[in-house]
Amino acid sequence: MTRTKLINFGMFYMLAGAFFFSLMNSFMKVLSESITINENIFFRGITMVVFIIPLIIIKKNKNKKHHQNKKGGWGRLIFRALIGSLSLYAMLYNISTISLGTSIAFAQSAPIWTALFAWIILREKPNIGVIVSIFIGFIGVILISNPQTSNLSIINIILGVLSGIFAALAFISIKSLKGYFDDLTIMLSFGLGASLLGIIGIIFFQNSFSTIEIKEFASIILVGITGTIGQYYITKAYTLAPAGIVAPIDYTRIVFSLVFGIMLGDVIPDMYSIIGMYLIILSGVLVAMPIIIREIKIHTKGKK
Repeated sequence: MTRTKLINFGMFYMLAGAFFFSLMNSFMKVLSESITINENIFFRGITMVVFIIPLIIIKKNKNKKHHQNKKGGWGRLIFRALIGSLSLYAMLYNISTISLGTSIAFAQSAPIWTALFAWIILREKPNIGVIVSIFIGFIGVILISNPQTSNLSIINIILGVLSGIFAALAFISIKSLKGYFDDLTIMLSFGLGASLLGIIGIIFFQNSFSTIEIKEFASIILVGITGTIGQYYITKAYTLAPAGIVAPIDYTRIVFSLVFGIMLGDVIPDMYSIIGMYLIILSGVLVAMPIIIREIKIHTKGKK
């Protein structure tokens, strides 16, 4: 398969992944009307575990001679599972209390924080384009966070920002896990972490599980199915095409979530929130722009 076809397939898979993740978040919003946040995150995690374990077994049986990973890395894996679960928890709180589009816009601010942390923690010196994109992204976050225009509570704003920050830290930690664990193991750790966080919340803050009826059970299954499909497509996208090319497409998740949220009864966001969402999307595209330009140049040279 040619490089162009691989990139095209990668872009399609990322779009499909964003769509299915938006569907997953929609089902989680539906569930939030009947079950608690602790139960929601528990079921999100446990369904992920149930779907991933068979994939690990199949992969292990298919590849008898599996690659020998580096020893260690367990502390980093636990950190990734914990910080990713906290990001999901914060996002879930917002999904259950504010509009779906705004909740996902907060979470999708992760690349802004990733670029900032790479600058501060990893000492990766950013170019002027990255600095400008971070600034634009911050303006977008401020616009959707303004209590006077968005009618958001302080807790929604704080958890919204934290959902992006925690997701960014999770992304950075994944880079440090390369060579220690494969993708499925990292995904499994996240599912286990979310399940554990949920069950701890249920034990300490609830007397028992909420009553699960057929409607809720169906939504739980759909969360697992759409989440697993979404994760598969996004993972596939990153294996087929450069991250800088496919990553910006993930911002369509904001658009999908906005549409699905309105279909579920969310109020159409005000002008400031919509502009803020647009600026967050623009910021993510600008962060990836150097890689996109580089790939275009490589592709152009390959044709000559």
